[in-house]
Amino acid sequence: MTGTPAPSPPAEPGAIPPAGSAPASRGDKLRLFLILGVIVAFLAIVLWAVRNNQSAADLAVGTCFEVPGRDTDISTVTRHDCTESHDAEVFHVAEYTNGSDYPISLTIDSFVDDTCVPAFATYVGEDYDTNGDLAIAYFYPSRDSWGSGDRTVTCYVVRQDEGKLTQSVNAAGS
Repeated sequence: MTGTPAPSPPAEPGAIPPAGSAPASRGDKLRLFLILGVIVAFLAIVLWAVRNNQSAADLAVGTCFEVPGRDTDISTVTRHDCTESHDAEVFHVAEYTNGSDYPISLTIDSFVDDTCVPAFATYVGEDYDTNGDLAIAYFYPSRDSWGSGDRTVTCYVVRQDEGKLTQSVNAAGS
């Protein structure tokens, strides 16, 4: 018996059409664009939020930034233009060369006194001992990063009253 093939049964609502069938409906395209739009918006918000983040290990002289809280991992800081309100400004970066063992805090303090205090006077234009407004603080490697060869000590200026700086403290930049 010859004849025409039987028609396909009607598709159930919500069923996925087989490959090679009719193009996506307007509603499907709208859903796809909506999903892509949400993803792009999410990525834009995340990138905007971290745009000023910088690795604390990569801070350079003259960089102004917010000092992270003591209860946080100090791996990144929020960088600012020095004309914006900020907590600190890097004035010296040095390599610790006084031995290969991980230093105790008194040894680091002594290193800072020997290397950062003279650099403070050069950068700020005043001796540290006679300056009443600014204090020296510093980052140094964790025990783990020390084991990986990191010996960088980053010295920075903060206000003694913990207030904000609103310009660079560099005497040469004034």
